[in-house]
Amino acid sequence: MFKKILPLTLLVGSMFVTVAHAAEKLTVGLIATTSIEDTRKRWQPLLDDLAKSTGTEVTAAISSNYTDIVSGLKNNKIQVAWLGNKVALDAVEDGKVTVFAQMVKSDGSRGYNSLLIASSKSPLTTFDQVSAKPGVYVFSDGDKQSTSGYLVPAYYLFAKNKIDINKLFKKVNVGNHQSNFAAVIQGDADVATFNSEEMDRLKKEAPEQIAKVRVIWTSPLIPNDPMLYRKDLSPALKTRIEDFFVDYGKQKQAQVVLKDILNLSGFQRSTDAQLKPIADLTLFSLLRENLNNPGLTDAQKQKKFDEVSARFGKLSFVLEASRIK
Repeated sequence: MFKKILPLTLLVGSMFVTVAHAAEKLTVGLIATTSIEDTRKRWQPLLDDLAKSTGTEVTAAISSNYTDIVSGLKNNKIQVAWLGNKVALDAVEDGKVTVFAQMVKSDGSRGYNSLLIASSKSPLTTFDQVSAKPGVYVFSDGDKQSTSGYLVPAYYLFAKNKIDINKLFKKVNVGNHQSNFAAVIQGDADVATFNSEEMDRLKKEAPEQIAKVRVIWTSPLIPNDPMLYRKDLSPALKTRIEDFFVDYGKQKQAQVVLKDILNLSGFQRSTDAQLKPIADLTLFSLLRENLNNPGLTDAQKQKKFDEVSARFGKLSFVLEASRIK
């Protein structure tokens, strides 16, 4: 009797292991920055390697709509995802996902900076010299849709220092990075916003132009994009996923794959704390939008201010707590 029961017990145990293993399937959410087909082609070698390394079945969910990826993470149709920092912040706020890695560019950089530049012929070497003389200098600001050209300096340089640019500068012009750079070297602006990615590009392509400007202010790092996974994945699977991404890029073939994806060299371990600068910027943007909304009464503005402040106060605590962990 015992001998007859034993095979059945083993069979049940074997079925349990098989089902448990089969349950570990991963769908990786990817943003299509070009076409869906092109994104799949670039990422597929990495996804194939992820499947081999983790021993799981890996499929891709690709969309040009960020909402699709975030929704997939929330309803567990997607377990791992690549998102931009702003959208990642929305996903993390829901409490079901967390950042586990961050992209590293092929030059080793883990982010970029917003800059304030002046002519190398100018006596200006610091922003303090600019702020000490209101109404004297001409400023070329970035387009309001630009993170490094407008939002970052608007928050870190002006808002945090309680500076009204319309009172500080004699004149304010608006342009993109290229036109702002040209305004400075042509003498049409005394200072202008710029960014480190453009600066590095020009150092290689037009070093003689770079010699005509100097950086007088550098922002905190604007982090490269994160990778996220759902918190409810098994601890063992989380570890295998993290180890795969952090180790990926150490072989030549993987280096080719990464460079083809987004000019990457690899990934580094990260946490939700990398989203803190983006949370600060988002809070500032929402509060500024609320303050300048003519359709709201003072009471409505105060109510929205309290709601937004409370929301981001809680979110900021969560992000900082992840840094400690």
